[in-house]
Amino acid sequence: MRDYKNKNIFGCTGYTLLEILIVLTLLAGVSFFLILKIPSDIQEKNIEISATKLLEDLRETQQAAIAASSWYTIKFYPSTGEYKIFKEAEHIRTVKLHQGVYFGNSPSEITILPSGVPNLGFTVILKYGKYERHIVMAPVMGRIRMEIVR
Repeated sequence: MRDYKNKNIFGCTGYTLLEILIVLTLLAGVSFFLILKIPSDIQEKNIEISATKLLEDLRETQQAAIAASSWYTIKFYPSTGEYKIFKEAEHIRTVKLHQGVYFGNSPSEITILPSGVPNLGFTVILKYGKYERHIVMAPVMGRIRMEIVR
């Protein structure tokens, strides 16, 4: 008795040309979708990470100013894509934005007073491609928040 289960119409074992073409078409479709989707996701993740880091640093600096009862300054350097944190005149640390993220708008520097409020209210705008995040600090209460711009 002959076994016909594993043979195609030509009497050979293996895959037919049609089966191979279908699989290749499906792979090409999935690859095309991923090629379009991944760069957009990377941009959104990078700006989200940079904005969250800036937000955390501002809140931490605000708490440090209150705890130490001294003033802190954050200086922004749009040309290099970084900001520096100072306690009075002493440099604490430098933070670089993720690759591709840049300051759309920022004050040159912000001073956080010992009471935890800034010397003036401000908005720092971070951009990357079509994505934008605003970090806002209210002048009276010192509330810091992030706004997602769509």
